[in-house]
Amino acid sequence: MKLRRSLAALAVLAAGIGAAACSSDPATESATTGNPAAPNQSWPRTVTDETGSVTIEHKPERIVSTSVTLTGSLLALDAPLIGTGAQRPSDVTDENGLFTQWADIAAERGVDTLYQGEPNVEKITAADPDLIFVSATGGDSAVDQVDTLRQIAPVVVLRYDDKSWQDLSGRIAAAIGAEEQAEALVAKFDRQLDDAKSALGDKVAAANPVNVPAYNSPEESRMFTAESAQGILLERLGFSLAELPADISAADKGIMSGRKDVVPVGQENLPRAVPGTTTFIVIGDAADAERFLADPTLQQTPSVEKKQVIGLGKDSFRLDYYSATNLIDRVTNAVR
Repeated sequence: MKLRRSLAALAVLAAGIGAAACSSDPATESATTGNPAAPNQSWPRTVTDETGSVTIEHKPERIVSTSVTLTGSLLALDAPLIGTGAQRPSDVTDENGLFTQWADIAAERGVDTLYQGEPNVEKITAADPDLIFVSATGGDSAVDQVDTLRQIAPVVVLRYDDKSWQDLSGRIAAAIGAEEQAEALVAKFDRQLDDAKSALGDKVAAANPVNVPAYNSPEESRMFTAESAQGILLERLGFSLAELPADISAADKGIMSGRKDVVPVGQENLPRAVPGTTTFIVIGDAADAERFLADPTLQQTPSVEKKQVIGLGKDSFRLDYYSATNLIDRVTNAVR
């Protein structure tokens, strides 16, 4: 199944996400939360990252991202990005291994795909960057190569698995002198979210409560909780997440132990895990919604009986500015 390939590909990127992942509420965050940068456009400046402090001598003009996840935030800030690492192609990427929510923007700006999978130091060197971004965790991390990369240019190492995209944008902005862009980006997103909430109006009440699974039946699925980025965003739109049965939410999470944003659910428990009136499928499109509606084990669940099952899109797993905006549009257009 395509969804299983999506989950397999994204599980690599999600490896190591901790209990704090996606738990901060973007409604109360500043775009520059935790920014250690100077409050003006002076250079050089020193920023704090996961390895300590990094001094950047001048405003960067040639940035390379070794993390396909960080790349989306750099593009949203209109950073001078010249090259990026990518993942292996899947149905959540284009043929170059770039996430579909921003792959066309990267192409328009002439961003080179330097490699897919393992970091290629030679190609990074050939790109002649003056600043390099590295993820501290996840399948797209080049943290093991940081010492080598520092011989090329200053390196900023950031975690994305314990921050909202708003906070991550603020951290990146501090390093590249794009604080105003980050603030404007968050403000623009908040306006869009408020407009969408107004447009949905009383339709939200009729849709509540909602289930938010990554549907992978007959294999293990995942339920996204109110502490996930997806859950937080849906609640900001006015939705409320259906409460999971206590035995499911308290069950052993295995490799996801310690996480509060997702709960694994086997096929035998999935009908009890989706008690809500509406189901929003993460990493799901219209075909996945139809598959959910046709699942013989789910025919007695409220959302199937009411035919209120909606795919949030293949790009809805890792939320950056682009995918979060897409999610809002899909929900607004689909909820009737």
